[in-house]
Amino acid sequence: MKDSIHSSHNLPSRRTLVMAWALLMVLTIGTMIAGKVTSAASLGLIWTAILLAISWAKARTILQVYLNLRAAPRHWRSGFNGVLVFLLLVIFGLYALGATGIVHH
Repeated sequence: MKDSIHSSHNLPSRRTLVMAWALLMVLTIGTMIAGKVTSAASLGLIWTAILLAISWAKARTILQVYLNLRAAPRHWRSGFNGVLVFLLLVIFGLYALGATGIVHH
């Protein structure tokens, strides 16, 4: 635990920050692949779900490490995660409604 958080300030260590940055870079590449950045075609529901799952992992990493939410009380962590999941589900739901033709532009 000492390696991941400085005890005097409850801040992430340099190693933790670098590891989080590396994870974000890998997830960004995953976002590019899932988002099919070189294609003009629609993603479809499966690839959109994968893209949003990667986005969730990136957002959680930023919240937990860079904004140091992991040092916050549990209810704050749960609240932020709940709002994040809710927003991603709304985005997916709206995309699904449009992709299935239930809602038209």
